[in-house]
Order: sequence, then structure tokens, then C-alpha cells
Amino acid sequence: MDSIEAFVGLSILLGWVVVLVVVAWLSTKYRKLSVVDFATTGGTLGILTLFLTYSATYHSAYAFMGTTGAIYTDGLAWWDNVHWVVLPPILMWFIGSRVWVLSKKYNLISFGDYVRTVYRSGGKATTIGLNLIVSFTGFFYVLLYTAIQGLGIAYLFTMITRGMISTEIGLAIFVLLNVFITWVGGMRGVAWTDAVQGIFMLVSYLAASVAIPTIALGGLLNAFEKAAREIPQWLHLPGPRGLYTPQYWLSLWITITLGMVIMPHIWIRYYAGKSLRVMKWSSVFSAMYLTYLYLFTPALGLTGKLLYPKYPVPDRLVPEMLLTYTPFAFAAFVMAGALAAALSTSDSQLHAVATILAVDIYKPYIDPKADERKLYDIERWLVLILGAIVAYICFARPALFITILAMATGGTCALFPIFVLPLFWRRANSKAALIGVIIGEIVVALTTFAYPNPLGVVSGVWGLIATLIPFVVVSLVTKPEASVAEVLDLLNKVFH
Repeated sequence: MDSIEAFVGLSILLGWVVVLVVVAWLSTKYRKLSVVDFATTGGTLGILTLFLTYSATYHSAYAFMGTTGAIYTDGLAWWDNVHWVVLPPILMWFIGSRVWVLSKKYNLISFGDYVRTVYRSGGKATTIGLNLIVSFTGFFYVLLYTAIQGLGIAYLFTMITRGMISTEIGLAIFVLLNVFITWVGGMRGVAWTDAVQGIFMLVSYLAASVAIPTIALGGLLNAFEKAAREIPQWLHLPGPRGLYTPQYWLSLWITITLGMVIMPHIWIRYYAGKSLRVMKWSSVFSAMYLTYLYLFTPALGLTGKLLYPKYPVPDRLVPEMLLTYTPFAFAAFVMAGALAAALSTSDSQLHAVATILAVDIYKPYIDPKADERKLYDIERWLVLILGAIVAYICFARPALFITILAMATGGTCALFPIFVLPLFWRRANSKAALIGVIIGEIVVALTTFAYPNPLGVVSGVWGLIATLIPFVVVSLVTKPEASVAEVLDLLNKVFH
């Protein structure tokens, strides 16, 4: 029996790998050997591809594993925080559409491109300092996030194949797929495979979220009724551990929402749409996708708590319930969906950090005369090098890297004011942005490690406040900059 299940699981896994390899290879038919095409497809993505790559990239393995674990541990208090999947697609239109306009005007293709363009009249030293801080902040957090995808999901390879593939080999397959998709297709390959994986992960996760409570407890409503009788504290704020106080809930929502929309692998998608119409409808469909994905998660998490009151690793509960209560082929299919969720995020992150190093670091400071083709080659080589670094982190599992990852969303949340205010406020300037971001990132580090979550407010909000206040104050007492005025004049003309 185990050998049959292993064969079934291996077949599903190989099928998933083959589909991704073929889709990534097909994307090369439309590629151009230029860094613009590799970084953003030259802004040619349509509604279907853009909204699926945005949605699939936004959700990582956490969507499959961590959400159920969060409800298992803290009850429906977590699910109330689902608002953070609605606002980001709205911001995709409110902010992303403006960034898209600027990308067409100024040929923006990277994270740092935006900063160097908007704040370009603020003086060379200030602009360089701001670009370096922003670029290395994005690079550092996203690279660690990429490695964590592999660390958090590799054991599924073993579960799907009943031990035929070890965790280490699973990690190797995961990293090699990341590198292959990104190296071969650039943004186009990543977006096309994301589109396939986005559909796969939505179908598989919704199916699991309904099937497990139905088979184990007789239905979704039965799960809630049983929970109300046996674990009522899991249905109320602030949750069984008292974690979700109003200030914690609100600060977590702000941090995740604003931090994610500034992540480099999300930001670069604002450049990739074909038109403003594409941006608008992509944001609408992304909001629907991201919301529906979690529709039945509360019942799934409560079912896990009722069935396994003291499960040691809640984030691994979904595979446990799948293998116990559903047919193995179905369980393997859903777990392959979890792998798709992880890969659709990690390949986008690998692509983003390679673009940061090539366009924001190599081009401005190492080889300013590098042409499109050379930068294209440089970025592809960087994909290989970064893939090796990710593999090292995954296999070495250094505790320091995993600990620092806690700063990732909070660190990018602190960047939010300097990226967004120039789109709406004429007085924003580079000196204020530089001072604000330095203070903000220091505060994120302090409230993550030295004084964790003061007053029950997560570090991202403290970093956001610490960036925003000096940014606004210094902007008010210093001269406005011509480049910011130019940007606002353009945007006011388009969006009036």
C-alpha cells in the first residue's frame, strides 16, 4: 500500500515539476534579451496574468500552513485580521496605478529606480545614500524570505512521496526550480508559472478547507457548533492566549498590509501591467482571489484544534489531517498546491533581489555604461549566485537568519512613507526621506530584538511612526524638490 501511495505521490510531484518547466520554457518564445524584459516583461502583462502573479506572489506557503496554525493557536482572532488581504489589492490600484504611470514616463524597472527618479534632484550624496539603504533593505529581507519558503515547505516532498524523496532532496528540487524558472524566463517565466500555480493553489486549498471539516466532523457548520461547545474561547477576541488585543490586532494589520505592498517582489509588479485598465481590473480580481482563498480557513483551523488538542507543530497540521482523513491522492494533490504557493512567492523574490543587485547596485555604481544586453546577462548570473546562497541558508539553517526574518515585513513597512508620500505630497524630499528611513529601520530592529512589541504594538508600526514623523517634519522645514513636483504634476494630469 505504501509503495502504491509513494508512486501516486511521486507522479503528482513529477507532474507538477514538468508543468512548471514546460510553462517556463514556453515563456522564452516571447522574451527579449534585455534587462527591461527580464525585469518587468517591458510592461506587457494582461489582466489574467498580472492578477494571478500578484495574488500567487502575495501568498506564500503561510497561506496553506501558517494560517491554520494561527487559528489553532489563537482562534478566530487571527481570521479577523483577514482584512490585510483586501486592502493590498486596493492599494495596487491607488498606489500601483500611479507607479505604473511613472514607470512608463521614466522607464522604471526596479525597486531603487523609483527612489532614484522621484528624489533625483535632492543632491547626489543624498540620493546615493537613500538608494543604497532602500536597495539593501529590500535585498536583505526578501532574500531571507526566499530561503524561509524552502525551509518551511521542504518536508512536504517527503510526505507526498512517502519517504522516497528526503527533505534534503526536496530542498534541492525546490531551489533548482526557483533558479530554473527565474533564469530561463525572467519576469515573464515567473509570471506565467505563477498564473498556473495561482489557479492550482486556490483550487487545492479551497478543496482541502471544505473536505477536512466535512469528512472529520460532518460539515463546516458542525465544526463551528462543536467549537462553540468545547473551546468557546477560540471564537472570541482576544483569543485563548490573550494575544489579539485591539492594539496588537490593529498594528499587525497595518504592518502586514503596508509592509507587503512595499516588498520589492510586489512593487516590481506595478511596472509589469500593459495599461491602467489592466491595473484596475487586476486589483479587483486580486481582492476577490485573496479573500476567497481564506473563506473556509476558520473551520479548518477549528477542526484541527478539536481533533488534535495538543498538536506539537500547528503549522504542520494541514498535512496531518489530509493524510488521516482524506484519500492519499487527494492529500498529495493539496500538498503539491502548498508547494506551488511557496514556489510562486520564492521565485518572484529571487527575481526581485537579482534585479535590485543588477539595476540598483551594479549599473549605477560599478558599470554605469553597461547596456541592456550586458545587464541582462549580469542579472541572469546573479540568479545563479543568489540561488546558491539560498541553498546554503536552507541547508545550513542558521538560527540568526531565521530570527532576523521577523524584521522583514516590519522593515519594509518602515519604508512605506518614503515610497508613497511623494505620490501625493509636494513637500516630500530626499533629505527627509533619508533621515526618516534610517531612524525607522533602527527602531524596527530595537522593537524586534531589544524591546519586542512595546505596549503590545508590533515593531512594524513603531518603525512606520519613526520614519513618518521625521520625514514629515524635515520635509516641512526644508525646501521642496523639483523632481517631486514634476512627478506630482504628471500624476495630477493623468488622474485629475
